[in-house]
Amino acid sequence: MLLLIVLILNALFLYLQKRNSSALGTDAPPVVLDPGLDEATDQFLKMPREEWTITSNKHKLYGWFTKAKEPSSTTILIIHGFAVDHASLDIHAQMFSNLGYNILQVDNQAAGKSEGKYQGFGYLESIDTKKWIDELLSKRPNEKIVLFGASMGAATVMMTAGKSLPENVKAVIEDSGYTSMLDIVNYHFKNRYKISGRFLLKMISIVAKIRSGYFYGQADCIKALENCHLPILFMHGKLDTAVPYFMRDELLQVGDFPKESYALDKGVHIRSYYIDSKNYQHKVTNFLNQYL
Repeated sequence: MLLLIVLILNALFLYLQKRNSSALGTDAPPVVLDPGLDEATDQFLKMPREEWTITSNKHKLYGWFTKAKEPSSTTILIIHGFAVDHASLDIHAQMFSNLGYNILQVDNQAAGKSEGKYQGFGYLESIDTKKWIDELLSKRPNEKIVLFGASMGAATVMMTAGKSLPENVKAVIEDSGYTSMLDIVNYHFKNRYKISGRFLLKMISIVAKIRSGYFYGQADCIKALENCHLPILFMHGKLDTAVPYFMRDELLQVGDFPKESYALDKGVHIRSYYIDSKNYQHKVTNFLNQYL
């Protein structure tokens, strides 16, 4: 019986954390992009870029650095979400590039070209993000850095913001981030299977600690933001079904740091920029002008 329980918990661990997991859903909500976004993204992808590597959590990770068209001393470090890779945020990268910033896009561990078997729901990725910051500053010591993340990437940058960071890191922008790993997985358990998964997740968490190096309770944006001192722009869509909109309100209530927010009535998961690009970009521009 004990062996059976262990096998079940291990299978559930793999379901939640393995590369290309569908635990949080994989289908992007269909939307019609604002005119010109596809063309602008195509032009961004034609720009020269450098391939960078680091070693973090014992894995070789890959990133791609794209210089701004005109010399810039600010880099946007872009962190993607669950079960995708850096290319999922190419459309956001082109926005920041067109605003005049350097871009560093990375593949998280267990994603894209990077090594690793298990995703970390933002906790392991926040350790990697700190390493990427260090790598960027080793190459460009005077660089100002802005962290941008979407979905699990948004959780990643919020967890990173709660760490001790170099003063070069000036601001954070999160798009569609959740409050904690336990909250978001339990939310999907309830929606899909009509059960509360909190006790089960605590059991699986023991396996996660052994196999991937962390307990699920450590992947907590609420706790991280209590230690944050950086300005954060919270960006969410009110029709988001992958990360419920009420989590934005819970995130906004935490911590003592400068906060701004953007909410789109018709916005779905990570797609607000797709359909409200002018207002989204305007909000980002004003935020960055204020804190850079």
